[in-house]
Amino acid sequence: MGFSTIFIIPLRIIKYFLLFPITHPLLFLIHLLINFLIATFIYIKMKPFYDPLKSEIHNKYPEFKRFDKVSFLRLFIGLSFLVWPRALLMVISMTIMAVVVNLGKDILDPKHKKIKDFFYQKGSRVVLFALGCIIPKEIRNEKKTEEVIKKYLGPDYQISYIKKYSCVVSNHVSWVESFYYNYRFAIGYIGKKSASKVPGISQIGKYNQTIYCDRTDPNDRQKTAEKIAERQKGILNGTILTQLAIYPEGTQSNGTHLIKFKRGAFMTLLPIKPMVELIDHTDECILACSIVPMHFHMIYTCCFLWHYDTFLELPTIEPTDYMYENYKSFGKEKWQIYMEVTKRIMSEASGLEISEGSFDEKLNYISAIVGKKVKNT
Repeated sequence: MGFSTIFIIPLRIIKYFLLFPITHPLLFLIHLLINFLIATFIYIKMKPFYDPLKSEIHNKYPEFKRFDKVSFLRLFIGLSFLVWPRALLMVISMTIMAVVVNLGKDILDPKHKKIKDFFYQKGSRVVLFALGCIIPKEIRNEKKTEEVIKKYLGPDYQISYIKKYSCVVSNHVSWVESFYYNYRFAIGYIGKKSASKVPGISQIGKYNQTIYCDRTDPNDRQKTAEKIAERQKGILNGTILTQLAIYPEGTQSNGTHLIKFKRGAFMTLLPIKPMVELIDHTDECILACSIVPMHFHMIYTCCFLWHYDTFLELPTIEPTDYMYENYKSFGKEKWQIYMEVTKRIMSEASGLEISEGSFDEKLNYISAIVGKKVKNT
């Protein structure tokens, strides 16, 4: 194959798709009809979550309600011309990632981690591009952050963005931040048990050592907490090389609030790295999933040419005697104080409001919208 062929083949593929409506008009009409039917189905499923006639219900749940609208025309045009090529690119990228990271007898062999992480990180960046050409930007509001951290951790606290930490702690707004943290940190997660059976995701989960849990099973919580503690200690002492991301909210919000935190990341009282996703709520399509089923939200996101997303990086934080002494009203246990202080640092540094909303409230909201009891998302 000549060097020029490398450039000619993609151009020919583009030319084929551009001329497809002219060279294959009947197939093109069938393509439009199929996408019309798919767009209709998705629109019907998504519409209740945006219904202005249910504003009384929406306003009861400010942490989860939608601020954008769903457009049938956008769905139809996006499905007809954007979604399928992007889906193909995503599948190819995910497949390459899954295959590469599982090569070798010991997929966690440190000798091969650097090259595997390269494919894992770059592949995740390609997926971000495929799923709506998402352009992430990372910022540090250093002056404001320093004020907030010294307020809660003490005036003598040494601020460092590179100090070692046991996990990344982030608000949970959408599927976007997971791919971004893959790209940024080559990281693993606390995931839903059902995800462990999804082709591609399950293979990648083995490599990044994702911890799977069942949110509907109260008996599973203690086991998950023990796995998190073991992972955090292993990361700090260097026996585990893959970092861990934890979403202490336990579910996705609409990105305007930090909702109730769970204890998992804070029980060990080890250093953590907070990150905050800051989405634009004036966009025509808001990147927050919130109450919309993720697969429908991903499709709708792909119907737009591009999106912008911002991540606020905070320094490594860890408990101090100053924190325990001055904020003991936040809880009886040290981990409770640490958890609440972390939440307030993330809130005040980012401008997000604090809420006591929870996963159970979100289920009540969805149940009220769809008109039947919803037990899980």
